[in-house]
Parts: sequence; C-alpha cells; structure tokens
Amino acid sequence: MSNLDLYRSSRRTHAAKAQFYRWFQLYERLHERSCLVDRVERQLQIFADRFEIEAADGRAITTRDAYRDGVDSYSPTERHAHHVSSVTVTELGTDRLKLDAQATYQRIDASGETTGAQIRYEGELIGSVDFEPLFTRLAMKVAERTQGSEFIDAYPTNRALSVVHRFLYLVDAPEHGVYGFDEILAPDGELDLVLAFREVRDRRELAQWLRESSQLVATGTSQHSVENLHVVSAQDDLYTIGMDFDWHGNTRADDLMTARLRYEWTLQDTGERYCRIVRARSTPLPVTPAAEQGF
Repeated sequence: MSNLDLYRSSRRTHAAKAQFYRWFQLYERLHERSCLVDRVERQLQIFADRFEIEAADGRAITTRDAYRDGVDSYSPTERHAHHVSSVTVTELGTDRLKLDAQATYQRIDASGETTGAQIRYEGELIGSVDFEPLFTRLAMKVAERTQGSEFIDAYPTNRALSVVHRFLYLVDAPEHGVYGFDEILAPDGELDLVLAFREVRDRRELAQWLRESSQLVATGTSQHSVENLHVVSAQDDLYTIGMDFDWHGNTRADDLMTARLRYEWTLQDTGERYCRIVRARSTPLPVTPAAEQGF
C-alpha cells in the first residue's frame, strides 16, 4: 500500500468510526425518555436507504419502522453500556468499507443486577465514504456472556470518540472547508481552542489555520491517529477528555513531517448529533518514529 493509500484509508477510518460510535449512544440513554423520538430518528441517519441489522438475539431488522418498534420494546428501567476494545476499518472498493469491532456490553436492571457479554460487530458502509459513510449492514454476535461486574457508564466516552474522529476526519480533509466543523464546535464567542499551538476563537481563525496548514502540507497527505483517550470528568453535560494525537504529513517537496501532542478538550453535550468542542489545549510529546507507523 502506497503512502497516499495509507492517508486515504486513515481518513475513511475516521469517517466510519465517527458513525460507529454514534450507534451506541441511543441505547446508553434509553432510560432518559425525553426527546427519544428525535434521538431514534438521528440514529437512523447512520443507515443507508436499504440496510440490515442482525441483532445479537438473532432478529433481522430491515426497515425503519421495524427499528422504531424494536427500540420501543426496551424497558426504561434498564441501563446499557458498550466498552469498545477494538475497531478495524478496511476498504472493499472505491465506495465501500468493512468494519470489524469488539466491545464489552453491560446491562443493569432495576434490581441492580449486572449482566454482560463480549460482542463482535461486523458492518459494511457505502455512500460518501470520503465524508459520511452509511451502514448497509451491521451484525452483532455474542462471543461470551458474563455477569456480576460493576456497571460503568460508557456514554461519555462513546460521545467523545464520535466527535474526536469526526474532527480528525475534517482536519485531514481540509477541502471540506470550515463549514464541516459547524456542528462540532461551540458558537463563536464561546470557542477557546489551541490547535497545534495556534489560537482559534472563531470560524474565521479556524479557516485561516486550515488554509495555512494546507499550504504547508501536500494535498491528501495529512494523517492523525488518536490514542489513550480517557474521560477526566463528566458532569452537567460538560465532559473533559484527555488523549494523544500522532500526526504525519508530507510537505509539498515530499518530505515527511511528524508531530505528537497530548490534548485536553472540554466538550458540551447539547443532545445534537455530536458534542460541541468548547476548549482545547495541547502539550508536545516525543515523536514516534515514522517507520513504526508504516510510512
């Protein structure tokens, strides 16, 4: 695989992961019945016109009405959590992606009893795989059942991961412009970002940063990976998260550039498709050798 292929595959992986982490969020807040109808409709936006969901209990869901009915069958006294341990995205063609993942699922009932399972996910996505791919298939298979473990809420982490991957996709694909960031950034006047040591407090400054970055980096050769993401705090719909970003890019003279930054973000959960990024701060870290990343 050439370096250009690696860069393209990385962007598509971020786009697919942003969609995948959205999948869990409805189920992890089903006990909150307010605006449930709207949240179900947003959930259905991650699927193509024709799709199939193979549920862990063996049910096959192929219509939006059947999906809505299935959500209605859940008890509001239960809570659910999905702790994702791995996600792999591979290209099946110019407009098709395959996703394989594994997660630890937890369920706690009204009595406080916790049960769970190891679940494998297999998905296929089509459509605009270079912007916002849509699932045509999502299958879940139980690998192992467990019980008795402490229930840990995974919603803040999954909410954070979806917006992080969306942000990284947009940064690595600057041709979409500043407008792609609108739904994931706080309003101008509330924004307080330091992105790679550049202060960004409104859309105008973000657009300038994107333009300057694209002048330094050859088209299509920016690649980020995220590691060590953890939720520092989650209260009052504000999440503080910490994570490390590895970045690789090529100059217009085809020289490789690398950087590694530790970030702390503050996210506001407004109940929209994505949380909104309110604040960001970065600290430089030692750079991982590019050869170890496959470049």
